[in-house]
Amino acid sequence: MALYEFEGRRPLIPKSTFVHPQAVIIGNVELGEGCFIGAGTVIRGDYGRILIGNGSNVQDNCTVHTDVDTEVIIGDNVLIGHAAIVHGPCLIKEYAVVGMGAIVSGGCEMERESLLAAGSVLPPRRSVPQRKLALGNPAAVVKDLSEPMINKNKQGLIHYQDMAYRCLSGLKLIDE
Repeated sequence: MALYEFEGRRPLIPKSTFVHPQAVIIGNVELGEGCFIGAGTVIRGDYGRILIGNGSNVQDNCTVHTDVDTEVIIGDNVLIGHAAIVHGPCLIKEYAVVGMGAIVSGGCEMERESLLAAGSVLPPRRSVPQRKLALGNPAAVVKDLSEPMINKNKQGLIHYQDMAYRCLSGLKLIDE
């Protein structure tokens, strides 16, 4: 992994968190316990602060960044899908899901157990209420999330929490 100090600020990464060797983490970034950070992901804490809670995952090729002197706060047990962009300031609460290729813009909030569908764009200063599905460009809330859908999202989260531990012990670079 490429870790960079920026203007005296260094990423804080616990030993129980997996950061892929091809991920880049810069500056004022703090990762929680048991997180998974995928290949190609860039988390830039150069302008502001980025906090990612325990058990959360930021999958392959995501970008997390924020405006000057602001924060991105990703709560515990959040799933950020492949190639998503999260730009702060923003708050993504526990068990929320940002779908693959989705964009969370500055000033947004995603409540607990909410879902921003794959490929959707949440425009600046918008929110997704608790247990609601938002989709489209611009994203709009279209329905309540059913209990089976919430449970399915939590199962996906558990797979990535397990993957973090598996990668810490079982991912090996093949050097031939």
